[in-house]
Amino acid sequence: MQFWTLVSENCWKILMILVVGLSISGLGNPSPSEAADPWQWQPWISVSSGHESDLVLDPELTRTIVPGGYFVELAPGFRLSKRISPTVGFRLLNRTSWERFANDDNRTLFGSQLFGEFQYAGNSILRGRIAFIGDYFNDSGASTFRRYSGGGEAGIGFETSRWNLELTGFLQGRSYPNVAVLVNEASTQNYSENHQGISGSATWHPFSSLFLRGQISGRNTDSLDPAFVSKSVTATGSAEVRLGRRAWCSASLTSQSRDFTNRISSTDHDSYYQYGVGLGYNVSRQVSLVGRYAFADYTYPLGENENTQRISLAATWQFGKKAPLISRTRFGSPGLVPMSVWRQSPVLVKVYAPEAKQVQVAGSFNHWNPASHPMHKNSEGWWELQLELSPGIHRYVYLIDGKSVTPSDADRLVDDGFGGQNGILQIVKTNR
Repeated sequence: MQFWTLVSENCWKILMILVVGLSISGLGNPSPSEAADPWQWQPWISVSSGHESDLVLDPELTRTIVPGGYFVELAPGFRLSKRISPTVGFRLLNRTSWERFANDDNRTLFGSQLFGEFQYAGNSILRGRIAFIGDYFNDSGASTFRRYSGGGEAGIGFETSRWNLELTGFLQGRSYPNVAVLVNEASTQNYSENHQGISGSATWHPFSSLFLRGQISGRNTDSLDPAFVSKSVTATGSAEVRLGRRAWCSASLTSQSRDFTNRISSTDHDSYYQYGVGLGYNVSRQVSLVGRYAFADYTYPLGENENTQRISLAATWQFGKKAPLISRTRFGSPGLVPMSVWRQSPVLVKVYAPEAKQVQVAGSFNHWNPASHPMHKNSEGWWELQLELSPGIHRYVYLIDGKSVTPSDADRLVDDGFGGQNGILQIVKTNR
């Protein structure tokens, strides 16, 4: 905990270093304005139902019972994104949920979160981002849970087609309007707390059907109530395995250990862990089904344990004909294309777009300027172009009437850092 204490106390300095580093990296690779994409709007809605067991809260204080039971949840959301230039992108995400339990209390949960992020992803492996987050949550079964929160984070890291490493600094503030704290003998204030910390994360997919992620973070909490000033360490891990072109299974594990600074030794520590497993199926590019089971165990300051379980089945529908395939990972279809294919130049690239008026190809080989490489349409509706490419690895996308489209003829696909994908062409040196 001493390491995380040192880190959290200097979080502001670390955060500023990350922001300055991101700004400098963005200046190092100027981008042609003509390569920017139009705004991409993607709304979606999810409907789920299941059962959750009761939870007994903090036996040290009140032993409040939060009732569970059968529930139904309605959760709309949206994603708004834009590639501002070949190296800079922006995305705005929202999820709003309404959940109703069928129990004697008619417990209702309502929450909404807004997440905005600027991303930098150049032609090298350097990546960076700056994000802001705001959310509101209310639980009718436990009025003290009602809260407002907001904050921001900045990260810098490195990414290849198989792995990603990132260091992130974050700040967050929370306010609980239904909880009053005595600040002096004559007045009270709504309870609030501030969080500062830093985290390191890594993702790795050794082959196209497996995706692994791990993260560890240290957090320092400053509270209006001295009894809740604390330092904590949280570790998470997850895995996703594709079972075919449409199905996948996933597993996740989270563990947290927290020490309170201003309490006596017998009540100065709590912890929890939770795990979940799920099975998903993409009915179409717009509709997916996910079944999930989750278990959580809480150890309170007096050493007592409580746990809760939840099982659910959810259906998600993304609107729009160009909706991306629903999945938390975006790799090429396993088994269809070798992971490492080397070609000789020139390379023929082609895309089927019989109704298009104009098709271009933009990539690292032309500084993401689509105007320099227009494609030509044949009588069957295919747009084609012979590319003279230097030896090495090149990223590229098609622009069909100004809209970016992931190549279906690529040797493999990689995330572009903005929520989409680039195609990869690997060119071998020849003796011609």
